[in-house]
Amino acid sequence: MSRFNSWLNELQPEMFVDLSPELAEERGIVHGGWVTVHSPRGTIEARAMVTRRMTPLKVDGRTIHQIGLPFHWGYAGECVGGIANDLTSLVADPNVSIHEGKAFVCDIRPGRAPGLSGKPTKEAAPWPHREPYPDTPKSAQPEGHMKPT
Repeated sequence: MSRFNSWLNELQPEMFVDLSPELAEERGIVHGGWVTVHSPRGTIEARAMVTRRMTPLKVDGRTIHQIGLPFHWGYAGECVGGIANDLTSLVADPNVSIHEGKAFVCDIRPGRAPGLSGKPTKEAAPWPHREPYPDTPKSAQPEGHMKPT
């Protein structure tokens, strides 16, 4: 999970939403800008990642847009951010009790959501640094056992 791994925090420091260039243009959203995502259950804010990976769908002559949300952020850690599960209904697979809310209706708008900006619960590792290592366990670091040169 990105929020607890200082090396991943550096690569992706904020919650993001994948959306198509067509949806971004329609809503006035710019790549890298803040967006607010709202569903009947909740509201989060994230950075816009405008990408061709998300393609508008044509259904019965209507254009349907889809967005993609990762689930790596939360209220605690070195970097905090919107929680994708705050937007979904509370459903669990009956066999293993794993959350299974994978698709839902939502609205996306440019800009930040008032009152939602969180503060990290843990101070970020200093960067650049040679010593001490980030406090992420070595087993969780991408290179595992390697030392900086």
